[in-house]
Amino acid sequence: MKEIKLPDNFAASTEALVEETWPVEGYLSRQEMRFLALLGAIPTADGEVLEIGSFKGKSTIILAKSARSTRPDVVINAVDPMTAPSETDPKLGGLQSSFPDFDRNIRVHGVAANVRLHQMFSRDLAETWDKPIRLLWIDGDHTYAGTKADFDGFAEHLSDGAIVAIHDALHEFEGGARVFAESILRSPNFGACGFCGSIAWGQFHVDPADSAKFGSRKRTLLKKVDRVLPYIALGESLRGWKRKRYRFYRLLVPHGAVDPAKWIAQIDTVD
Repeated sequence: MKEIKLPDNFAASTEALVEETWPVEGYLSRQEMRFLALLGAIPTADGEVLEIGSFKGKSTIILAKSARSTRPDVVINAVDPMTAPSETDPKLGGLQSSFPDFDRNIRVHGVAANVRLHQMFSRDLAETWDKPIRLLWIDGDHTYAGTKADFDGFAEHLSDGAIVAIHDALHEFEGGARVFAESILRSPNFGACGFCGSIAWGQFHVDPADSAKFGSRKRTLLKKVDRVLPYIALGESLRGWKRKRYRFYRLLVPHGAVDPAKWIAQIDTVD
């Protein structure tokens, strides 16, 4: 295993990055932005960074700038049709595409050279994708079918030690929480895992033996996530007591801010 450490002045540079990108339209909290910057800055494995769902570039910019701190020539693969065909997609306010705003934002923030846009549906990119992935950031179609297709479409390309992160896994969409529970917490190939805000994440290992030490932690977290699932599993709008119960059980899932040093301490890196 090779040692990993935070880039110099990581805390200050991350706060500056959060302030810089906060005005960019998007749906990340500041806490989530800091965690995404950590995922970008710390390569836990070799391979590509793949972002599913780019909208107007908020997370794209964060990933590109944070990843450049450890690898100046990094490329963020951003896949998004730049339209809003799904019930869970952000509204475009009558516009036909988010591409003009995305393109302007990555240029204004100086990361255009570090971004490779695949303007298509992720399912179409998955058919031809042939590169190892070190970070898979899923923030596209939040339905169960959409999130599962995104995970399944690229899971075979995960490098040993790669991180999978799914946004909106603690919001009222069924996709993120179900896929996290089924494909990560119940998988013997994922070890370290958790939440930061509404981002669910896990570390993939080719050999299940490398994940075994996290079994107890995963089972504990799974019990908490399983309590949330009945309220969102059918994709129904929550009202009244169902909404209150969902919110109560969601509060029981640990999803506070992530301490970068403690996060690194539990992550295995592969030579």
